[in-house]
Amino acid sequence: MKYINFDSVKIQNFLSVGETPVEINFNKGLNIITGNNKDKVDRRNGVGKSTVADSIYFALYGTTLRDLKKDHIINNITQKNCVVELNFSVNVDGNNNRYKIIRKISPSKCLIYKDDVDLTRDSMVNTTDYICKLLNTTSDVFQNCFILTINNAVPFMAKKKLEKRKFIEGIL
Repeated sequence: MKYINFDSVKIQNFLSVGETPVEINFNKGLNIITGNNKDKVDRRNGVGKSTVADSIYFALYGTTLRDLKKDHIINNITQKNCVVELNFSVNVDGNNNRYKIIRKISPSKCLIYKDDVDLTRDSMVNTTDYICKLLNTTSDVFQNCFILTINNAVPFMAKKKLEKRKFIEGIL
């Protein structure tokens, strides 16, 4: 059996996160992202919850859940050095390996390390394909099963017949 545990994500100059890096450590199991609006304490909007989900998705697939253009992903104030680093472990039948993905914009790069050994492929597309095979999931399955946001997840029963079939095939 294969188990994947996300350990941490480090975000810098990505969407609403600026020059000062934000690092979030995850617990095993279910993680719920909440936040406090420091400007308006009675509100929960605009605190970066979606940015965290987008950063994980970006590290894995090279795009955001909201399918933003690359020039809109970089923080609009700093406009440079956009970096997301995702650390996770993959356990297959008791054998545990640690992985690190570093994805950048301006300059655009995608690097992957397994137990500190560089496994980066010859292109970003091939590196992203390698990541998808490692996770053994498509971006659609990941979005609808792991990152459950009210704005992006389409309920299974609301999908069209062909979409349901592709979704099930993606899971299996």
